[in-house]
Amino acid sequence: MKLHHKILIGASVGAIAIGGINHHINVMPCQLLSPGAKQMCEFATIPDTAAATQSGFVLGGTLTAIGLGLSVLSHSGSLRNGGNRSDNIAPDSFSSATSVGELYAQQLMQRLQQPLPQQAEFNWNWLLYGAVGIAGAIAIINPTTRQTIAETGLVRPLATALETITYRTPPAIADVAKDMNSIAVYAIGHAEGNLTVSGQETSLIKGHVDPSLIGGRRVWNKGWCSNYGKGGNLDQANQGCLQRTQSRITLISSKMQQNGLPPEQNFELFLNILDLWNQASPRVSDVAPKVAGDLFKKGLRGDELIQQTRIESFRDESTGLLSAGGLFNICANPRNQAHDFVKMHPYRSENWRNGCIDWDQNRRRKAISNVLKHRGYKR
Repeated sequence: MKLHHKILIGASVGAIAIGGINHHINVMPCQLLSPGAKQMCEFATIPDTAAATQSGFVLGGTLTAIGLGLSVLSHSGSLRNGGNRSDNIAPDSFSSATSVGELYAQQLMQRLQQPLPQQAEFNWNWLLYGAVGIAGAIAIINPTTRQTIAETGLVRPLATALETITYRTPPAIADVAKDMNSIAVYAIGHAEGNLTVSGQETSLIKGHVDPSLIGGRRVWNKGWCSNYGKGGNLDQANQGCLQRTQSRITLISSKMQQNGLPPEQNFELFLNILDLWNQASPRVSDVAPKVAGDLFKKGLRGDELIQQTRIESFRDESTGLLSAGGLFNICANPRNQAHDFVKMHPYRSENWRNGCIDWDQNRRRKAISNVLKHRGYKR
């Protein structure tokens, strides 16, 4: 194995050790923050981690080079002092010290010209590959580092190409509820519990009592969207669901565009707002694009943006309170699972209202996310 390979291994180990320790120390305070702030905090630690990794690389390489140098010197000393006792020259066999010296030098040159015994060497290349692999794995495991690497000019084109190959492009917004094989049908149907994540029908799709019991009424739901008592057989219910969903796509898309969140670039958020149109009063999905736009300006992204948009869209602008009559009926019923998430709060308090809506909206958000993953639209 070449000398510079050995030094590279030592430098890589130093970079991994010092860089890794420094990174974990730097990001410890970030764990106490909210997801959005946590990500920003981790980004801020990258320069320190990079500097520590560089220092570790230099230190590890330097120490390795020094160690190899000392090893060479020690080995050279053993050659000078070693040899069999039978090779020693007897001074009384020669007439002078000069003759002894000349003969010794001659024998030493002959010995050095002889090939050294070959020993099975350790394949240092595997250690080199392993060290580089470990360094790469540590970098890739951390989401912040991975995202930073993906944003570089050299890696971005490759990452984009791989993502294009691996993940499907979302359909045109106008086609999200085109027919029964559309993504909105799968997403909303799964959020309602009428379809599995793979799109198979559950027993609920054929008919079930709406759990909200608004006004004490037992409304019969049918179809993939739970058509809230509109009647008809299953095929008629499913077609009615398609028509109602299609009727709101243009308005939601326009409102999202006006609030700086184009639906094509915020496809998952769009589906969640469309789901709010299916689930709740029209006022909820009508204000959702503006709510999302305001939260986006505050720095919320990803799942946190979607979740908080779903919750805050239920806030009544006239009273300032979260309002979801049918959903509150579900949470107030001790027989329902939702009751366990609010029973520790005073009935109808702000914490009670927020806990109730948060539980339900998180459940629906995750259902939509799982469908997108299953269909290949999301990691």
